[in-house]
Amino acid sequence: MAGGLHIVSKRAQGRPLRWYVYAWRGGPLIHKAEGPRPRITAAIQDLAAEARKTRGIIAGVVPTIATLIDSFATDATPEWKRLAKSTKQDYRMWLERIRLEFGDAPLAVFDDRKVRGDILAWRDRWADRPRSADGAIEVMSRLLSWGENRGRLKINAATGIERLYEVDRSEVIWEKADFDRFIAAAPIEVREGVELAAATGLRRGDLVKLPWAAVGDHAIVWRTSKSRGKTVVTIPLLSEAKAVLGRIRQRHEATMAARPAAKRIALPETVLSNTRGQPWTAMGFGSRFNDAEIASGIDKHLHDLRGTFVTRCCVAGLTDQEIADIVGWDTSDIASIRRRYADNSRVVIAIAERIARAEGL
Repeated sequence: MAGGLHIVSKRAQGRPLRWYVYAWRGGPLIHKAEGPRPRITAAIQDLAAEARKTRGIIAGVVPTIATLIDSFATDATPEWKRLAKSTKQDYRMWLERIRLEFGDAPLAVFDDRKVRGDILAWRDRWADRPRSADGAIEVMSRLLSWGENRGRLKINAATGIERLYEVDRSEVIWEKADFDRFIAAAPIEVREGVELAAATGLRRGDLVKLPWAAVGDHAIVWRTSKSRGKTVVTIPLLSEAKAVLGRIRQRHEATMAARPAAKRIALPETVLSNTRGQPWTAMGFGSRFNDAEIASGIDKHLHDLRGTFVTRCCVAGLTDQEIADIVGWDTSDIASIRRRYADNSRVVIAIAERIARAEGL
């Protein structure tokens, strides 16, 4: 589909490939050719415009995907307004890509489930990046679902499309060698974020927003950005977390103390801060993390630090259910990590303790 046109090809035995160009899916045939895919000329676009005019489909009168996008992506729409700022940024990128590909298509085209073929062909441009491909379908489906709920579409033609990204990384954790290589390549501000994530299990968006005010003597108690601030998390402070928080505070204080009095600024309200002493944005921290990850040569994601936190909770003696309540995972995932990493850690620690006792250390 290009600019609302519907282009199909047919091949008959012993004959060249033939192309048929329709004004829209289900619309009148306006051009046909043999051989290479026909170039969409101004003359073809004029024929399509004339066909739309004949059928009463005039730009600005009959709703199109472009007009649906304009109606959806505005703070006057409650469904859009309640999206997080970062989510809106992602959605705007994909909505513009949808507009470029399908913007001129009348909404009636999307009431035919055959349009799924066009949607999938568009999605497959990012097939080599499955998470991006899934993001494309997520936004397309959200847009069409909104149109369906508002009575502008009869169906959501993108519903039920299978996701491409299926990698389960719940059992992937950072090990000592990964930390050593990353720390050698990362600036101190990024290292602190990685260490804090491993010690608390916080997601990136919450990690960069964690305020000192949420840090208590024994736990972090805080309304996170998840579910638009309705989620309250309580994270027990493991010994690793207390140590990381102590080092971060000491560095902040030392940095300010080393500056001339006139250039000192108040410590940020957030635990983490960038090189300017300002709170990170999620995108900014993610970008610097990616740079350090590439430089270090490790194949681990920031999200994998949640699995690392789970192993530390296991070693600290928390039950599977307690850990599941903290990180929001199934207890089966926790049990799997416990079997694969934590129980082995306990065995190694027990052996080391026996050796120490035998040597009188």
